[in-house]
Amino acid sequence: MIDNLGSPWALRILGILTFAVTSLMNLLYFRRVPARPRKTLFELKAAKRLVFWLISLEACAMYTGYWALTFYIGTTARQLGGTMQDGSNLLLVLNAGSAVGRILAGVVADKFGNMNTLFVSLVLTVVIEMPLWMKAQSIGPLYALCALYGMISPTFISINPVIVSTQFDTDVLASVMGMTNLFAGLGVLAGNLSQGAIFDKYDHREQFTNTIIFSAMFILFSAIVVFFMRIHVLRKQASSAETTTSKPNIIASMLFKKI
Repeated sequence: MIDNLGSPWALRILGILTFAVTSLMNLLYFRRVPARPRKTLFELKAAKRLVFWLISLEACAMYTGYWALTFYIGTTARQLGGTMQDGSNLLLVLNAGSAVGRILAGVVADKFGNMNTLFVSLVLTVVIEMPLWMKAQSIGPLYALCALYGMISPTFISINPVIVSTQFDTDVLASVMGMTNLFAGLGVLAGNLSQGAIFDKYDHREQFTNTIIFSAMFILFSAIVVFFMRIHVLRKQASSAETTTSKPNIIASMLFKKI
């Protein structure tokens, strides 16, 4: 569309399509669980719980590093001798993998637990991103990177809302979800601006080493936050069960429990 209609009309058409699809979805939506009317936009009581801040911090950190590949994969392809079409194809592979990954995330999480799945996926994202992107010398590894990154990295988009819903009551769920998404939005804003500045100042628009490290370290930090969130939740569960369960059994449960 950009080649045939220009950037302004390409954006207008995408906006119209988005409006049409989301409007249809809203027409088909119906409330499954009744909720009491709320007079306040924010649920300030949630801020008193450590799990709220852990979820918010994880979302903020993940969104800070998540979009680097999406924004710079096309430029990477051009620097490795590819064409603009190669850049577009890589984005298509990335988005196709993301569509598959978000669905599979739910299936895997049902079997192994939400936090377990999220933690493993975040660690795998770092393991995939750094070597495949930093060491790529041709277009081929970039396709592998986009396919794997697309399938594994967006797990947090599917699982984060589920974690919120399991930790907070239905009546406050919408407010808490919005508050955690606010922190995620701050991560998007901070991450995109920071990546651009790093690419200009430290990578000199010739490589992506520092940009990749910035992205990967924030994703790794989000994995660490999920790890501590898992421990926090399991400790709360174990404290109520320690009167009837021996200490070794509690420790084994914390290590291997589905959560």
